[in-house]
Amino acid sequence: MLDDRRDRDRDHVRRRPTSCTPKHFRAGSLNAASADPATAGTGWSRSSGLIVAGLTLTSFFNYMDRQAVAVLIEPIKTALRLTDTQAGLITGFAFALFYAVMGVPIARLVDTRSKPRILVICFVFWSVMTALSGLATSFLALFLLRLMVGVGEAGCLPTSFAIISERFDSRQRPLAISVFQAGGRLGVALGVAGAGYAGQLLGWRYALLAIGAAGLPAALLVAFLLRGVDSGRATPERRAPAAPIGTILKVSGFVPLIAAISLASLGIYGISQWMPAFFVRSFGASLGTAGLWIGVTSGIGGLAGTLAGGVAGSVLVRRNLSWDLWLPALAFAAAMPLFMATALSPTLEIASAFYLVATLIATSGSGVALAAVQRFTRPESRATANALMLMISALTGVGLGPVAVGYASDLLTPQYGAESLRWALAAATFAFLGAGLLFLLAARRTPVSD
Repeated sequence: MLDDRRDRDRDHVRRRPTSCTPKHFRAGSLNAASADPATAGTGWSRSSGLIVAGLTLTSFFNYMDRQAVAVLIEPIKTALRLTDTQAGLITGFAFALFYAVMGVPIARLVDTRSKPRILVICFVFWSVMTALSGLATSFLALFLLRLMVGVGEAGCLPTSFAIISERFDSRQRPLAISVFQAGGRLGVALGVAGAGYAGQLLGWRYALLAIGAAGLPAALLVAFLLRGVDSGRATPERRAPAAPIGTILKVSGFVPLIAAISLASLGIYGISQWMPAFFVRSFGASLGTAGLWIGVTSGIGGLAGTLAGGVAGSVLVRRNLSWDLWLPALAFAAAMPLFMATALSPTLEIASAFYLVATLIATSGSGVALAAVQRFTRPESRATANALMLMISALTGVGLGPVAVGYASDLLTPQYGAESLRWALAAATFAFLGAGLLFLLAARRTPVSD
């Protein structure tokens, strides 16, 4: 009897769930395998596939809405009499300001409330604000509306990453997050191509109205696809209180990883937001032609690169978890000379070819890098940690990138005239080299266990 009781007690201890309260959230001890009590996830299944499909649709509209203004910036600039710096503020900083600021408080709600409900509310809000942007009659009005778009979109990525991380373990996440990001890449491609032709045929105002209105039925479909998310596991770990923000930032390797993602974001957004204007100014392309070339090249390159990187990352991290940092380092460093070649190309066709290959290589590391962030976080604080990452990268990339390129273009105009934007874009490519070095630094500081 006594031996039987000891055996039962031993089994009970072995089965008891590990506590995940903040006191166990120690700086320098967080990694994929040991930190995530839900690391087993649920994996790929019919229900998980539908959830990823809903999140991917959300990502599609999230990126399409923000990219549409970039391809329409030339007629907007003419209609509202904007400088390049003001255009950069609208395409970048106006969106990024509230996108960054509101991300953390929304994420704190996500960590304790219904994730699908918050995501759908944000989806509806940014769609309405995008539609209303077509009614703006001044720089200030459009600036404020873009701020509101940023408020809505602030809830998209932290919520989506938190949902994906609950369903997939650290070896499955590179592919799952890359599929999610592929929706965004497709949104960028169709947003650029569709907005370009819609702007040419209907004008920029009706183009924004149409894009915003299309998001409303899509939000209802997403609500339907995500209806099973809240019925997932209700473990003690998920009910644990969120770790303090300061504790999250102290995790070894987290800060250089966020710096790497932010610097890569600066290069990506600084270049992509100005690429349509570059094609129009330097090659004399029409708005529709510029949108089509960039939409096709960024769509094919971005979609293929994101999915290929996700597959490669899922295979490589099974050998060594550090590949989720090594792969982005190699990808962004290799993309740097290709983006520079794009900016210095003599013809539209050559620039488009370089842009396709550069986008393919750069995006092969982007989804994997975002998956790497998840192994620095615990389930109860995952949305908050992602929001911190997005806040910093949005202010640096989405906010500063387009403004920096626009400002550099204005400074270079007296010397280079209409070609000033070309040289400003070339200078922006050095951000990718810095990002690659920071990813390697993050890998050196990250404890890895399997």
